[in-house]
Amino acid sequence: GTWRLWGDKWFASNANADLALTLARPEGAPAGTRGLGLFLVPKYLPDGTKNAWTINRLKDKLGTRKVPTAELTLDGTKAELVMDSANGVRNIAPVLNITRTWNAVSSVAMMRRGIALARDYAHKRHAFGAELAQKPLHVDTLAGMQAEFEGAFHLVFHLAALIGRDEAGESQPGQAELLRAFIPIAKLTTARQSVAVLSEVVESFGGAGYVEDTGIPQLLRDAQVFSIWEGTTNVLALDTLRAVQAMDGLGVVRKEAQRLLAEVRESSLSAVSDSVKKTLTHAEEWFLAATKTGNAQLEAGARRFALTLGRALELALLLNHAQWSLVHDDGRPAAAARRLSAAGVDLICEMNADDAMRLAGDLPE
Repeated sequence: GTWRLWGDKWFASNANADLALTLARPEGAPAGTRGLGLFLVPKYLPDGTKNAWTINRLKDKLGTRKVPTAELTLDGTKAELVMDSANGVRNIAPVLNITRTWNAVSSVAMMRRGIALARDYAHKRHAFGAELAQKPLHVDTLAGMQAEFEGAFHLVFHLAALIGRDEAGESQPGQAELLRAFIPIAKLTTARQSVAVLSEVVESFGGAGYVEDTGIPQLLRDAQVFSIWEGTTNVLALDTLRAVQAMDGLGVVRKEAQRLLAEVRESSLSAVSDSVKKTLTHAEEWFLAATKTGNAQLEAGARRFALTLGRALELALLLNHAQWSLVHDDGRPAAAARRLSAAGVDLICEMNADDAMRLAGDLPE
């Protein structure tokens, strides 16, 4: 039947949509996420009248300003219950999987656009007697950006392939578990890469990159949403921990990396391949040790752990593609793999918890 919703919605994405999904707590439902139900809210009712909700204001956001994000008041808004009246977060999870994947695809697309503009500008801007494209330092900077993009590209579209197999019922053993971890890993890793790369893009234009009418600043503003929308880096890092704990360790992740690296035979790539294996071994050792010492250490290192897994998987995928490409006389992916490896993959390190508390201001000097 039809339900009615009351309350304020502080952050409603795309308030101009004809249909929306929202979480709400039915009367008498318990506290916490398990008490939330999932509801479908139409903008217009069957008789053509507008549903009972009001836009209080549109958000004045840092970026993505063309998407109307609003504050809403629901005042007896008619809605239909989706599935059962509880476990709304679990019921909306398939939608989140798609939006997080799309977030990662958009991160890659934005990187590609920014790099294309920076490379083109490098052939037009002259400094110190030559084009920027002929200056070793600038070429080195562009190469680092390109390597980050290529690693992210392979990670995202491997995720898309896993989702396709899952939706078609063609997943191989272990791939469903791998997908559960892959989604937050890919989203958080590519989002951080996009912000870093687009910051370099802005800088590569010099003063022109800081002037609004060039359109360059908008790239960085819009990229910043990728690490916020549908879960911040820290939220997704904790989600990665939950996925790994549910899988009882990193077995399926390590198995996938081993499968990808098994095809790498080129001697110039062997050292990079070994670094991926060492990184995943270190990540697993850290995870097991932190699990034994307690939740505080595990949670504190979750971001570095998840980013390490993301970069290691990117490098494994890039190496696999590099081997294929070398057979077909294309050395570019191999160059990208070596460059990504040199930029650093293993981010796991021990941090002193008391130092963290002192720096955060909650412990005396």
